[in-house]
Amino acid sequence: MGKKILALLIAHLFAIPAWAQSDVFRVQGSVSVGGIAVDDGDAANGAKLHEYRDLSNGLLTGIDLRGRSSRYWLDFFGENLGRDDTYASLRGGMYDVFKYRFSSDSLRHNFLFNGRTPYAGAGGPAQTATFPQLDPNTWNSLDVGYKRRNDAGYFELQALSPWYFRADANQVTSSGSKIGSSSQGLSPGNGFVDLAFPVEYRTRNATFETGYNSKTVHAALSWMTSKFENENESVTWTNGFLANGIDRSFLGAGNEYSRLAGNVTFRRLPLGSTLALRFTRDELESDVGLATTVLNTAGAIAQTNPNVSTFQGRIENRTFSAALASAPMRSLDTRLYYNRNERNDKSTHVEFSGALGTFDNEPFSYKKDRYGFDAFYRINRGNRLGAGFEILDTKREGRFDFDDSEDQRWFVEWKNTSMDELAARLKYTRLERDSNFLLAGSGTGTGDVNYMNRYLTAFDVSNLEQDQLKVTLDYSPLPLFDVSFEGILKRNKFKDNTLGRLKDDRREIYVSASYGEPGGPRLTVFGDAELIKYDSRHRVATGTAVGAYDPFAPPTGTAYNWEGQVKDRNWAAGLALHWPLMERLTLKASAIYYKTDGSVDLALQEGVPASVVRPVPLDLWDDSRRTSLTIRADYALGKSWMVTGGYAYEKFEYRDAQTDGYRYTVPAANRADSYVNGYFANPQYTAHIVYALVTYRF
Repeated sequence: MGKKILALLIAHLFAIPAWAQSDVFRVQGSVSVGGIAVDDGDAANGAKLHEYRDLSNGLLTGIDLRGRSSRYWLDFFGENLGRDDTYASLRGGMYDVFKYRFSSDSLRHNFLFNGRTPYAGAGGPAQTATFPQLDPNTWNSLDVGYKRRNDAGYFELQALSPWYFRADANQVTSSGSKIGSSSQGLSPGNGFVDLAFPVEYRTRNATFETGYNSKTVHAALSWMTSKFENENESVTWTNGFLANGIDRSFLGAGNEYSRLAGNVTFRRLPLGSTLALRFTRDELESDVGLATTVLNTAGAIAQTNPNVSTFQGRIENRTFSAALASAPMRSLDTRLYYNRNERNDKSTHVEFSGALGTFDNEPFSYKKDRYGFDAFYRINRGNRLGAGFEILDTKREGRFDFDDSEDQRWFVEWKNTSMDELAARLKYTRLERDSNFLLAGSGTGTGDVNYMNRYLTAFDVSNLEQDQLKVTLDYSPLPLFDVSFEGILKRNKFKDNTLGRLKDDRREIYVSASYGEPGGPRLTVFGDAELIKYDSRHRVATGTAVGAYDPFAPPTGTAYNWEGQVKDRNWAAGLALHWPLMERLTLKASAIYYKTDGSVDLALQEGVPASVVRPVPLDLWDDSRRTSLTIRADYALGKSWMVTGGYAYEKFEYRDAQTDGYRYTVPAANRADSYVNGYFANPQYTAHIVYALVTYRF
């Protein structure tokens, strides 16, 4: 957190406001001071351990204060003050008159420690090198990461009740670098390079809201404005494949966003009804100058010839929703609802017509209408039955493969609480999607590469049949003994897909149990298991022979289908113990084990000639294992002082076929070498963490 913000919060805290001095203002809380020491000596790349937290050796601090009088209140909380993950919050106000809040939240997102790069100036707007450089020992060292800080303020006026006014604002700043990459030619087949993109972002947001709130009506109108600024909207870098020419990659452009929103809720209507209405209207704008040149394969500059010099991005969104919740009978609850979501892409149409061909952008707009109903009927004191039906109609403009789809979803649910110690819930959901496919007539014949588009469909909007079953049980056989179970079965079948995703299955089980003695130890254990399978079919085809791009044609040595099945298995287990060993000493401990195990099974279509090399199944498909253990003891030295000591152990292991045998260079002919910086090389680590705190309470 910035020194100015921290100083402001602390000064405001300890200078008791003038408006509080006329009343008895009592302050209580605690102040903690200590230190932390971390040993991660075997971590080749400690960024995974420190990815979102500051575990560097040093000072630990914490402040938690609460002030109260008959009219005013004030709270301050701060932790890790002066570290990269500082958090501080100051809240206060006058009861039923106003309230406010100031806060600052910081973190550091680390991507890479002890990496390597052939570039000078990595992480900046201009990164240069002379290629080839195939010896990583001659490269520069590299750390990649950025600091992020969110400073926020909030004020609400309540004195005019039932009217109120609210304003809040925040500024998010990010500074440093992040992982990036680029192909050196028209595809990674010409070689690629890892880059460190500069991060110098600032986003400023402000929202103003006024409203009216009574027992029968709540109404509010708000306006939000946001502005994003990027100090580096592009980065230049040396392209080794294109004869060490200076290439350029474009980063996020500055933009402005605004939103007007209103909502109104009517309560205590006939039939015990509540009607809620809401609308939003927002706009996102960004103007960007277009590049007029591009490197070509000769290392020279080629014209791109855009039809306009500036891209004017304009996205408008409109939403409207209405929901009527009623209780027409004592045992019956119903809900009718309608949602409208409309996106209009009014951005500039751009066409490039240079030496590399003609290319156009694809503005994307859509309209979504979602409407449905659900009802829940209590059969008796312990049984409730529910059902619902919903339709989602989506119309798209600018998408080349699907322009219209309709989702129909229905569910039935049963909940039983007839036994005091057992609560059970069972829910089944069915979804059917019907989409209009626009490429069913692609290609002039089975030897035309476009013919395969008839069978290659994106699964996010493909025709779909989905079944989902969810079971939840909560069991309490003894007053201090609780057991919970949750099971989920989900299956997607893309019924009309020939190539691409065919189906996927998900199975999840979660179990937890907790037992404790009054004033004594309490133990909680849990276990979780998940299995996910994805089945897909693909086609290899070259040439223009008849049948080459027809997935139903007999296989040949140059045109055939192949299938893949991805399996992801995830397990997690853990326990937590809270044990008051004696009046002044409390022990807290926890252990968590998490494992992911993925694999891919590959198979060729029957009848593929023996001359075709058979694919090898992959057993290492994003496999990881994480083990953590924490032990903490709190010892009270009288009423005001407490000593805390703790130890934590973490071990993370990672294996993946894509990164096994990691190399910094991939040499190739004709300057198509690839250069990587070590981001995926060594994420594993083992860490021992020791900390101690002394806390004074008053």
